[in-house]
Amino acid sequence: MKALETLIHRMIDEHALTRATLIYRMFDALLVLIGIGAAIAGTQPSLPPHVVTGCLYAIAVIWALFVLDYLSRLWVAPLDRDLSGQSVWAVRREWIGSRIGIIDLVTVLPIALGALVADWTPTGAPLLAVLWIARFARYTTGLDMLWRVAVRERQPVLGVFLIFLLVLLVASVLAYHAEREVQPDRFGSLSMALWWAVTTLTTTGYGDTVPLTPFGRLLGGIVMVCGITVFGLLAGILATGFSNELRRRDFLRNWDLVAQVPFLHDVGPGAIADLANMLRPREVPARTVLARRGQPGDCMYFIVQGEVEAAVKPKPQIMGPGEFFGEIALLTGGPRTATVVTLSQCQLLALDIADFRAIAASRPELLAVIQTEADRRLGLGGRAQPAEKK
Repeated sequence: MKALETLIHRMIDEHALTRATLIYRMFDALLVLIGIGAAIAGTQPSLPPHVVTGCLYAIAVIWALFVLDYLSRLWVAPLDRDLSGQSVWAVRREWIGSRIGIIDLVTVLPIALGALVADWTPTGAPLLAVLWIARFARYTTGLDMLWRVAVRERQPVLGVFLIFLLVLLVASVLAYHAEREVQPDRFGSLSMALWWAVTTLTTTGYGDTVPLTPFGRLLGGIVMVCGITVFGLLAGILATGFSNELRRRDFLRNWDLVAQVPFLHDVGPGAIADLANMLRPREVPARTVLARRGQPGDCMYFIVQGEVEAAVKPKPQIMGPGEFFGEIALLTGGPRTATVVTLSQCQLLALDIADFRAIAASRPELLAVIQTEADRRLGLGGRAQPAEKK
């Protein structure tokens, strides 16, 4: 039983990138698309009855597979956690309330409840198969990012919505008083005027209700401009929030990667933070020339994953995670002293020459670490002096 539990966990693990896991994810995505397609196709009145019946059976089978997937994930949930001080069932209860657990529950519970209160017909419970699109959320961080942005920007977003409601209600009342006698069938009540205000604010007019009085037309123009302004303001707030969140994510990722470099363990968090803000990640395939001997140097690299080979004498030097290269040309202002080629796919962090000079001026302790390694590689008793800025 333990072996079966481990096998299932390896196949459905959200963080694994094995062949079996990728195949399982593709199969899961295929089931989602088939199920949603069957739910949509089943409502077509022109389809023969046996095709509609086939769609209903397909939805039922896929739902049963998703239930099995849910129970399997619940069963193996303790394998992702350290059980010290926690029971197996406590970990499983936590998984039920987690993001993945809620997503999986949304894909199985509504159809089960719908089947209890509605018929298993194309217009009944099977229509809830459209909720299966939520299963794709487990493979993306976009929704998590959206939630964090919404939480961080909740105050300005709430302010925009209050402005929207204020304009909506004021416009409804003014339109009601201006148009109710001219168009009682369109503006005969405040709720009718409210419909006009909503459509004018959100779509600059739906076209079914148009003011006829001069004041009503003036009001309509003002409401349209207010609608564009409000939604432009909301878009700007969210765009800024997303931009800040992306910068924050990149900074944290760079911080984690830079902190793994042994040479930088003693420079302090301030220097690491400044360096993390300047580094740019690069994914490089194997057998790529990163630096060529004799050419000018415009950046240095920190190795996060993979290996590179520097063609130096008396024998080539292989460097791996936690090491850096390319600093000598930046320090001396001279050409590259070696040709560097990737031996495998590498994840690198690049620091260009302008940022190098800036951080060298503001963080001498970081420059000292890089200079010490450059001296060792050059075999100098003294120090490799930075090139003067021109």
